[in-house]
Amino acid sequence: MSYAEKIQDRAFEGVRTRPLEGWLPWLLAAAAAFVLFYQLGGAALFAPDEGRNAEKAREILVLGDWITPHENFHAVLDKPIFFYWLIALAYKIFGVAQWTARLPSALAALACIAAIYHFARSRWGRWEALWAGLVLVTSTEFFLLGRIVIFDMTLTLCQTLALIAFYEAVQTENRAQRRLWCALLYAALGAGTLIKGLIGAVVPGMVIFFFLLLGQRWRILRRIYLIPGALLFFAIVLPWYLEAEARNPGYLSYYIWQEHFGRFATAEFDRTEPWYYFIAVALLGFFPWTFLLPAIAKDAWKNRRDDKILFLGLWIILPFLFFSVSRSKLPHYILPIFPPLAILAGAVLARRQYAAKLRAALTLAWLAHVLNAGYLVLGTIFPAVAPRAIRQILGGVAFPAWLYLLMSLAALCFLRFARGREAERPPALFLIHGLGAAVFLVFLAHMMIAVAPLRSAQALAAAVRPHMKAATQLVFFDTYLAGTGFYLQTRRPIWFVTNPNKKRTFLGNYYALTDREEPSTPWGKAVLDFDEFSVRWHTASAPILVIVKEKNLPRLVEELGETPERVGDADEYALVARP
Repeated sequence: MSYAEKIQDRAFEGVRTRPLEGWLPWLLAAAAAFVLFYQLGGAALFAPDEGRNAEKAREILVLGDWITPHENFHAVLDKPIFFYWLIALAYKIFGVAQWTARLPSALAALACIAAIYHFARSRWGRWEALWAGLVLVTSTEFFLLGRIVIFDMTLTLCQTLALIAFYEAVQTENRAQRRLWCALLYAALGAGTLIKGLIGAVVPGMVIFFFLLLGQRWRILRRIYLIPGALLFFAIVLPWYLEAEARNPGYLSYYIWQEHFGRFATAEFDRTEPWYYFIAVALLGFFPWTFLLPAIAKDAWKNRRDDKILFLGLWIILPFLFFSVSRSKLPHYILPIFPPLAILAGAVLARRQYAAKLRAALTLAWLAHVLNAGYLVLGTIFPAVAPRAIRQILGGVAFPAWLYLLMSLAALCFLRFARGREAERPPALFLIHGLGAAVFLVFLAHMMIAVAPLRSAQALAAAVRPHMKAATQLVFFDTYLAGTGFYLQTRRPIWFVTNPNKKRTFLGNYYALTDREEPSTPWGKAVLDFDEFSVRWHTASAPILVIVKEKNLPRLVEELGETPERVGDADEYALVARP
């Protein structure tokens, strides 16, 4: 395209899109808020992570302890406390509920979208920013992790703010603005370190270091107020870490060496996966935009001398490689690469010279949607064709599945058969993708609601509640389902009866992987071996209600030397009692 054609094209684009300036960003914001908060509390808390994290925040309020995290009233020191603070504050304001437990993650996701919109708008343009926001909120992994009680969305927000603040700080010549950006940089690094430890600062630090190294930009260090920034960082981080160490001697040594270096370098934490694990996670997690990845890579390579492209490329590649070589791998570890990936996708989608290739890639994306939705709809009619794991839930999502299929077909037909200049206009493409993706996300929300009971303590707690009296002692025998305390709103520990090899399930790595004495509770010891429980069964004065898997019921009878009274059932669990 000649220079004159580019000028003419930009002028025409400005005339066409000027009326959209006022309402399209607000439409994107409203749509993002809608899909992130739609039925936010509808799904039961998934075990173990959601149930565990929601309960730890609830016990902050029960115990009044804002320093040491507790689960089942035991000190559990595997993660810092800031994320639990956020949930506990949501509880205090809105009450203890599923949706309030998820509120910090949803708000963090919304803030991430706003942050990358602002960054793309200031460094690229309006349409790049709009597309970047749409791509991010509709990426499958980002959407799902924005709706569950897990650390990584708030961590991703902190890392996103830190890296955007760094880039803006080194680009601006306004000293007052640079100071504000630097304050945000160090505050975000500090908050990230309080959420999930050193990784909150290590990942942004890697990106910044290699950005300076590859461009020989070391003079930038004089512009980002390193010493005042370090003081601000430590002022945010140190008070809680030092107080946690004072109350739990040895915590810092364990947390720095075993939770960080041990998790990264050893298989001790049972999270090993092959080196290519995150390739599959990224391909699935970025769906439906996965088909754009070749165009994104090609465009980034073509413009690699642009420092903002280099910066975003490092932001994607370095965390991806870092976690790929780690011995501990979970899908949410690479969530921080999705914001820069969305920005690069937005930049590609907004470029008219890629129209034909993008149309083909997007057509493939909607074809994949149609095939996926069609298969699920078929499963609602003929359950035998669906995987056994989801057969029983498809009937409950039949209407959203049909809506998803029809919207996917509409988007595919638009891309495949629409002709003329109108079909190529940015508003038409943006709106059809936005509406189609919103329907897809609504369907995912309904799938979460349908699947959650299969992996939640909610149904078990409902079965237990009628048998609980004020003095009843609840017991898990050789099993445990995180979140039971949350749903029962317990005010004292549930006893956990198991062998020593399973104590890690309940006590966390801080005690299970070290030689520390097992923690107690204000009500005494609550993690018991089989002999200890047998003694308490026969001597305790309070009624005892035991949750035991059907397959373990003979073992319970053998340990007790008697057959307890069976009072109820809940799926694979039996409820037995000693009056």
